[in-house]
Amino acid sequence: HQQQQQQPQQQLSQPQPQHRQRQPQQQPQQQLAGMVVNSGVNGSGTITPIKELSQYGGSKFKIKARVVLKGDVRKFANARGDGQFFKVDLADASGEIAGTFFGRAVDIFYTMVQQGQVYTFARGAVKAANPRYDKTPLCIMFEEQSVIELVPDDEGLPGLKFDCTPLSEIDSKEVNCQVDVRAIITAVTEPHTFISKKSNKEVTKQELGLWDNSGIGGSTCTEVTFWGAQNATFSVGSVILAKNARVSEWNGAKSLNSPATFELDRDEPQASSLKAHFEDYRKRNGLPVARVRGSNGARRTIAECREEDMHLALPPPPGQPFEAGAPRSVHNHVVLGTVTFLPLDRMPCYPACPELVESSRGSSTGEPAAKRQCAKKLTQEGPGFWACMNGHTCSQPNYRYICRAGIADATGSLEIQLYDSAAEPLFGCPANEIARLWELRETDDASAKRLQEITARVTFRQSCLRLSAKKEVWQEEERVRYGVNEGS
Repeated sequence: HQQQQQQPQQQLSQPQPQHRQRQPQQQPQQQLAGMVVNSGVNGSGTITPIKELSQYGGSKFKIKARVVLKGDVRKFANARGDGQFFKVDLADASGEIAGTFFGRAVDIFYTMVQQGQVYTFARGAVKAANPRYDKTPLCIMFEEQSVIELVPDDEGLPGLKFDCTPLSEIDSKEVNCQVDVRAIITAVTEPHTFISKKSNKEVTKQELGLWDNSGIGGSTCTEVTFWGAQNATFSVGSVILAKNARVSEWNGAKSLNSPATFELDRDEPQASSLKAHFEDYRKRNGLPVARVRGSNGARRTIAECREEDMHLALPPPPGQPFEAGAPRSVHNHVVLGTVTFLPLDRMPCYPACPELVESSRGSSTGEPAAKRQCAKKLTQEGPGFWACMNGHTCSQPNYRYICRAGIADATGSLEIQLYDSAAEPLFGCPANEIARLWELRETDDASAKRLQEITARVTFRQSCLRLSAKKEVWQEEERVRYGVNEGS
């Protein structure tokens, strides 16, 4: 399921002549491809609405459409050798159609064609679409002889649309079909980079728990997996609109995989309504927990978790592949337990550097990597002057949660590690508020009382936690470390 992207070796065509690069003399025909519109296309050069295209009409057509979706370059190999392609969704006022670029057309057009822009398209082959990969009945196959020109934006052409499927219907969908969904994010795992057994290359994955108010009882959960680093920060409680997510099946449970694109917290009535349903459900039932891979969504007792985690293996050194058939190095669990202790001998958060830095992970879309917070621990070196080990300075830190806690059920107990995204829902307030109350607790009775109320709310209450178990070496001894990915 990896999505790999290869930048074209040469920028052979550009929509604007002033940016054209000089090309080798041996490729004049490819330089013209995408730059010159054939005036003889479809007889008069008039625009054909997308809805009037037919697979029996030949290649003499010309459409004007917006690129509402553009995928990554993908590689494949078959009996005829290696190949490459990328896909687009095109839309005009009459409808939508999928488009696929193969072979040399990828090198010529991938950089030129940009999502959201309007172009004219000609010299393509209209064929019946493959329902496994396309949501429209027809698809245009573009080759290196195709003619594509950037034209001024047209507000009459629609943008990206979502035809959302309720999460309760995912289980009835065929594997590998594509769906759009609108859902609340209920869990966020940290991006995990590992060596793929299939390709022996480094890949990054991240999983989100999703919820909507469909199905029996007005509550359905599933999960979606992203491959490659994402230029976005996912937060519990946000509404995500995912486009063309692929339905996959693992261990008898269906989930979603590799959305072509997504939007967070779009300003629309449907998103506001879904958030209202989510808050109402959360007040009555707590935070819903998505299915967890490897456990079919079933809650485990702490004793069951400990027994299963006895078989965990240490992860291989960085850059080394996983051994085929070797024990897993990570287990995921859903546990219903009571928080029995929360050490408060020190502040449960730390002053983090707010400086925005370049992400260390590359983008899977070819776009510049998103900025991320430095988050290194700050040291106060004077009044209103803080510095981190990376050399950044600021006048005011941004506090982030980091603390340990204990949970227990009828079968045993565990020590868990809480980090920022998972701790905030449990504490019920940002870490900056905890830090403010902590500093005032000895001089202001109201602040001390408020701090006590917050910490008392966390302890001696039952919480549903999604845990990650990993084996590590600490002071020359192996141990299993439990981190909280999400809690309520």
